[in-house]
Amino acid sequence: MQPRRKTIGLALSGGGANGMAQIGVLKALEEEGIAADIIAGTSIGAIIGGLYSAGYSAAQLEELALELPWDELLSLDSGDRRKNFFLEQRKIRDRATIAIRFDGFKLKLPRSLSSAQNLTRTLDLLCINAPYHPRRSFDDLPVSFRAVSTDLVSGERVTIDRGSLSLAMLASSTVPVLFEPVEIGDRKLADGGLVANLAVDELEHAGAEYKIAVDTRGSMYTVADDIDVPWKAADQAMTILIRLQYPEQLKQADAVIAPDVEHNTALDFSDIPGLIEAGYRSGRTLARKIRNETTIPARGTTPLEGYSTSLAIRGLPAGMQGPAAEAGSIIRNAATAEEALKALLETDSFTSVHAVENPETGLMRFVAAIPPIFERVEVDGPEDGPSRAAVDSCFAPITGRPYRNRDGSDALEALTALYRRNGMSLVSPGDIHVSDRTLRITMTDGRPGPLLITRNRGITSPELIEREIGFDSTSALSLADVRRTINNLDGTGAFNRVSIGVNADGQNTGGRSPLLVNVDEKSPSVLRLGLRYDQTYKAQALVDFRNENVNGTMNSIGGWAKISEHNNRLNLEYYIPRIGSTSLTFMTELYYEHVKRNLRTLRFYDSFFPGDRNDTEIAPERYTVQRYGLSSAFGARIGRNGHLLFDATLQNARTMTDEISPRHEEDNNNIATAGVEFTLDNRDNSYLPTSGRYIHIHYSLAPSFLNRRTFWTFEAEHEENIAINDETTAQLNLRVGLSDPGTPFSEMFFAGGSGSPYSFGFAGLKENDLAGHNILLGKASLRYSPDFDLIFPSSFQLSYHLGETWEDALSSDALIHGIGAGITWETPLGPAQFSATKAFRFDGDADSYLRFAESVFYFSLGHEF
Repeated sequence: MQPRRKTIGLALSGGGANGMAQIGVLKALEEEGIAADIIAGTSIGAIIGGLYSAGYSAAQLEELALELPWDELLSLDSGDRRKNFFLEQRKIRDRATIAIRFDGFKLKLPRSLSSAQNLTRTLDLLCINAPYHPRRSFDDLPVSFRAVSTDLVSGERVTIDRGSLSLAMLASSTVPVLFEPVEIGDRKLADGGLVANLAVDELEHAGAEYKIAVDTRGSMYTVADDIDVPWKAADQAMTILIRLQYPEQLKQADAVIAPDVEHNTALDFSDIPGLIEAGYRSGRTLARKIRNETTIPARGTTPLEGYSTSLAIRGLPAGMQGPAAEAGSIIRNAATAEEALKALLETDSFTSVHAVENPETGLMRFVAAIPPIFERVEVDGPEDGPSRAAVDSCFAPITGRPYRNRDGSDALEALTALYRRNGMSLVSPGDIHVSDRTLRITMTDGRPGPLLITRNRGITSPELIEREIGFDSTSALSLADVRRTINNLDGTGAFNRVSIGVNADGQNTGGRSPLLVNVDEKSPSVLRLGLRYDQTYKAQALVDFRNENVNGTMNSIGGWAKISEHNNRLNLEYYIPRIGSTSLTFMTELYYEHVKRNLRTLRFYDSFFPGDRNDTEIAPERYTVQRYGLSSAFGARIGRNGHLLFDATLQNARTMTDEISPRHEEDNNNIATAGVEFTLDNRDNSYLPTSGRYIHIHYSLAPSFLNRRTFWTFEAEHEENIAINDETTAQLNLRVGLSDPGTPFSEMFFAGGSGSPYSFGFAGLKENDLAGHNILLGKASLRYSPDFDLIFPSSFQLSYHLGETWEDALSSDALIHGIGAGITWETPLGPAQFSATKAFRFDGDADSYLRFAESVFYFSLGHEF
């Protein structure tokens, strides 16, 4: 029983970062004991309101708001999804500048700048791990919830009160143009702020008797130059629409809480503590008024004057006073029986109270019941649940003594939180009762209910989607299972967005939580384009066209071409990322390659600036290497970041020269090789990594029974990226290449230049300056990426290289050193890199112990391909 009051509805508005003030408002209302019965939320208000309705307290929401990386969650860059893709998929995506999709032969223009997968995943995990889950509708939550969204097709308001809570929150907060609309049924849903940024009328429809509006619109941009990017323009347009809606909605509110957030814009998350404090202050100002206005006077009054009173407390053991003294004081000081009953319930110490009037005897007998007292706690739940000591700690404050109802709920929620911290997302208290002074709690087994898969295009086979599901119905669902499933599905590359949530669909599922897997499918045909310029190969173009979901199998078929004056390549490829439900993978390619190479005679001089030297410069030797052939690989994936493959290649490799006395003779070889390869790549970025490592080991053999020339090659590389702080990264790299003396020129190792598919990078040398059957290279670099931009996001780098190639034996005296300093800009066309470098060596036999090569400057624009 609770004191009679008006049902309270809370309308939480949109406003982007300003919406964080709503957490402060909830905090103030909690302190005043004002409990919302229903919340209608729009945009950020839907996110905060949905999580609050699912059992997150205001304090927990404040903690989340301060911890979550909002800039990343709302970023238009989905680069961090790279780690979910398989290695071959990463190669394809890393080298392209833009991707254009086709539906059949029809160009499919992107509907948004981002799929919002980062935000989607975060909301999914928060809702799955929430204290409470909806069953039939959002009315099953501790606080009934409505998410307000807009149907972009009809322009109508759509109020979501069932289904997946996380998907409802996402649909309400998806800003058009910036983020992909959420498809639920036949509707394409986006930000509810388009039609009702403050949906007070939804509270009326839901039956709220007292309606509180929380307005966190914030300010508009007042200077034209401030609207300098598309998302700011979208924000300004939304703000203009919102201002037109407000007068009608505010008239319907019984109380309006408007935190002072005019100084903040919707995209500024830099002062979340200040925004929360602003909401708290405004909430405290009106909290007492709201409490008084929601109180309902008693229907009648029964004066206690002339009556003698007595009190009986059911469930209170003999000799234990507990709430008796407080209750007796309340009754003695009350003027009416109704006043006493209300005050008794407000103590929250009783589960029920009533009074029995006997006019004949002049006795008013008050009867109250307290929550059952217990001395021990027994929990029956999944075997890998929390420890006995952890369980006892949850109930220690209320064991063996009277307690408030809220204390009992807090203890049960603390128990649920223990299971959540253990990753058991669906385990919750089931049967709860007290017998023999023992509190007995039977936890649900946490197994998921039926699985519902929804696809917006119907392209991908449901069986293949189920293949990527990382859990089954025979064991408790864990948060790690959900996270792994989202990453698995996202990593197929077949979907714009993947969402998983408990599905409150009105169906009876026998107490188990049904799960909704919602996938937004991509058009499978995609054209990727890339451009690159560097001083070695000049202008280069990439054209890549493939079907990435052949007949809904998630397999890929297609080809790509690299076109330039000096290097050309054509590939036709077929790729199976997963064979059946195993971790096995297969890929094959037909290829043709034509590359022109210059091999210089590397010269070192006694002076740092050898511009006044008299010796004659030796012209570089020019080679053309032409290859064509077939290569296939079969093996096993190692998670998302690695694979172990066995490969076979049949190719013709021809070396041609137009020089009179080339360093290597012309050659024409038909080569058949078999090899084994291990690769691990968990870097967060392929060209400017801030964390992770890259390991690649490959051994290849051309056996005598298949080849005119028998040879073998071995190469290994290890790259380690170490984050020193948020702005500084160190990188260590080691490469080793060994081969048989009979290895053809086309299969040898090359180094020099800034790095390309044909030559390992080495500061101070031009491309292919080092060539040999064996190679050893080391690199150490330090990169600083400040939080300010120099036109584009920029990074400064210092690097040191060490290495050499050799034929018979490596001598320490032959080692070449290289130093370099450069800057990289992250441009829309890809990375633009400029660096100045110098190579040198120590020569004990020369007049000058330290000798230098010419200075070399590198410039490139675009991704490497």
